Amino acid sequence: MPITLDDIEPELSDAEAAFRHGGQNSERGLDVSDAGLVQLRKACRSLSGAEKLLTDGYYTLTIEAAFTSIEKTFLFWLLYEGHQDPANPPQSHTTAINRSSEVGFISEEVASRLDDLWTENRAQTYYQDAIATRERAETMAALSTRIHRQIVHLVGLSHECICG
Repeated sequence: MPITLDDIEPELSDAEAAFRHGGQNSERGLDVSDAGLVQLRKACRSLSGAEKLLTDGYYTLTIEAAFTSIEKTFLFWLLYEGHQDPANPPQSHTTAINRSSEVGFISEEVASRLDDLWTENRAQTYYQDAIATRERAETMAALSTRIHRQIVHLVGLSHECICG
C-alpha cells in the first residue's frame, strides 16, 4: 500500500511552510551575506560534522560529509576568485571540482581523480552498494580536511573559518 498524503500531511505542510517563510533562527556562523563565505562556512560545518560522526561510528555519513566539504570548499574558491556566478549554482556535485581544473586552480589529474573518487565511491557508499568502513571514513575525513586547509591557506581567509 503506498504512502498517501493522509499519512504525512501535517509534517509535509509544516516542512513546506518552513522553507517558504523567512525570519527563522539560522545556523550560527552562516549568517553572512557573501556567497563565497557561506560556502566556506558550510564546508567548515561539514568537516566538523564529519569528525563527530566518525567518532560516533557513523561511517556512511562521515563519507558524505567529507565529500560535501570538498565540494563546498572548491565552490568557495570559485566564488571568491570570481569564477562562479553565485546566482548560477553548480548543476552537479563534481562541477566545482571540474570547474576548478578548467580555470587552472587544480591540475587535470587531481580533478580527474577527485571526480573518479566521487563517481566510483560516494554514490555507491551513500546508496549502500558499497559498505562504508572506518578506514574509508577516516581517509575521506583526512582528504577533505587537507583540501579545505590548503585552499583556505592559499586564499588567506583562515579567520573566516568556523571549523572546529
